[in-house]
Amino acid sequence: MSYSGLKVSFFALTLLFTSYSWAEEKIQVELLAPGYGELDFEAPEAGSYKLPAFGSAHDATVLNVDGQHVNYHDMFKGKYTLLSFMYSRCDDINGCPLTHIVFNRIKQQVSKTPGLSNKMQLVSMSFDPENDTPAVLKALSGGAHDEHEGHGSHDQHKGHNMSEEPAISWTYLTADSLKTLYPILDNYDQSVQTRLSDDGTETEMFSHIMRVFLIDPELNIRNIYSVSFLHPDIIINDVKTLLLEEGKTLPLIKEASSTNSTVRVGPGDSKDNYDSADYSTNSLSIIARKGTKTDLLKVLDTPPLGLPKIPVPADNPITFNKVELGKKLFFDRRLSLNNTNSCAMCHIPEQGFTNNELEKPLGFEGRVVRRNSPTIYNTAYLTALFHDARENTLENQVWGPLLAPNEMAMPSIGKVIEKIEGMPDYNGLFEQAFDGKKTSIVTIGQALASYQRVLVSGNSDFDRWHYGKEQNAISETAQRGFNLFKGKAQCIACHTVSEKHALFTDNQLHNTGLGWNVSMGKEPESERMLIAPGQYISVKYATKIMAGYKPLSDLGYYEVTQDPADRWRYRTPSLRNIALTAPYMHDGSLNNLEQVVEFYNQGGFPNETQSPLIKPLKLSKTEKVELIAFLKTLTGSNVVELIADAFTVPVGDKTKVDH
Repeated sequence: MSYSGLKVSFFALTLLFTSYSWAEEKIQVELLAPGYGELDFEAPEAGSYKLPAFGSAHDATVLNVDGQHVNYHDMFKGKYTLLSFMYSRCDDINGCPLTHIVFNRIKQQVSKTPGLSNKMQLVSMSFDPENDTPAVLKALSGGAHDEHEGHGSHDQHKGHNMSEEPAISWTYLTADSLKTLYPILDNYDQSVQTRLSDDGTETEMFSHIMRVFLIDPELNIRNIYSVSFLHPDIIINDVKTLLLEEGKTLPLIKEASSTNSTVRVGPGDSKDNYDSADYSTNSLSIIARKGTKTDLLKVLDTPPLGLPKIPVPADNPITFNKVELGKKLFFDRRLSLNNTNSCAMCHIPEQGFTNNELEKPLGFEGRVVRRNSPTIYNTAYLTALFHDARENTLENQVWGPLLAPNEMAMPSIGKVIEKIEGMPDYNGLFEQAFDGKKTSIVTIGQALASYQRVLVSGNSDFDRWHYGKEQNAISETAQRGFNLFKGKAQCIACHTVSEKHALFTDNQLHNTGLGWNVSMGKEPESERMLIAPGQYISVKYATKIMAGYKPLSDLGYYEVTQDPADRWRYRTPSLRNIALTAPYMHDGSLNNLEQVVEFYNQGGFPNETQSPLIKPLKLSKTEKVELIAFLKTLTGSNVVELIADAFTVPVGDKTKVDH
């Protein structure tokens, strides 16, 4: 069948395909594009392939359906965006109408895929500003008035039930003139052609070379779909692949090893999009999660690519029994005064061995800990521990949280020892691990230190590219980001990279200005608080303090040395697995990598003792995107393995036989 004479209006085709159920009706027309039906092959499994970035999404100022000017980058940032170019007068059945149908199908499928709707958005940009005015597009979109709420079509919420995801955002845009349109089309390789009309005059015809762009939250183009590959199954699996790759809170389950164990990287009770009225819970049951044992000691002989040999103290050689005992202690809630808090409740395995959900974790009886919970990954290589570097060995470090009144609140070292000795399930474990030695201040510290010392994570995409010489292990965008990291951005001055390995920390302390700024700040009269999905209230600061207590002052390393030159100096954290360990900084005040990069780009907060290494960087928008793309290549390849191993350990609930 030839389509050369086929004339179908965009609106008519939209009505045709959205009025029938694909499961019950067959369109009585031969359609060439796979996107109208089912694939005749199985789409590649999510996570079984990679989608390296191959360019940056260009910015543009355009009009929304209310006639307001909006910017591409402001809209695209933070979500996976499918950008199509269309115009409502299009009569090519495998052109603009095809993208509309595929977008509708994606919207329907995503509503049945937990967690995806708040991570994706659909954007349809018109080629034809003279005819596709904001009013016309508003009618086409079903009267959408708030692009970020995503009212993409008139039936979007019809029939929606609580078991389905909120509808995916779908935005229609146009240009305010041809003059502003043409640069956008050029930047996205969309051409304008001409043809002869019936009276012989030349008229403009918009391109029918259909392309749909997949743009990631950092504004990188990750795929471009042509007619042959524009299909919901392919696109949705591409987005899932990128979510797995970037270590985000996943709306899908990732296999651990070759077993049936499952792991979610990120909070089990995900609060992504919680500030939206469309929030839908996607929580996992703790009871349902299963673990898989792994050989944690293999890193002793063969450290992951990119990391040096693990330093092990001569007086505490690592053994299997010590690591297993340390792991049991790490997850045991009975080691706190009221049997509710363990080390793992601040250093949560699936949350980067930190706490993604709180700036500062909660300790004994809900008391707020003063600083952000640092990750446990790669602590074996640290020579300074805690944010203020007050300890220098893992063996000694473990006692700080155990005895701190706002953490585990045990009253004394003796009471910790006495409590462990009163738990029957520890009978003989210390003697077995330490050649007959009993529970003591030394053996408790050595056991916990042994477990933490083998939580080593490397062999990241960056390592495979930089040290393994795999040319395509990271994208060109990330490669440019690494050049910025060691050049213009000057990150390498503190986050060191050597010829044979990269710790990404100098193990030193620096004043960036953040602590100083907090100390100098004034208390606000009130604060805006999120109390339910999409619901904020204003709370007086004095009222808030009555419900807890006033935040304690924090002077950093000065509290250790009492030297005024050490005010607000904090330890340089490693950047490995940084994509998994938000929020950031010693106080958890920066929620994402974009905020961190912007903080350093502005030069921190200048003050008398600020490090001379901190100064304005003058990075462009594109350079900031490239730098973040590099940082996201630092996630170790064994993260899921370490999480799954952690899931094999009981949390240590008190039993009747415990003393």
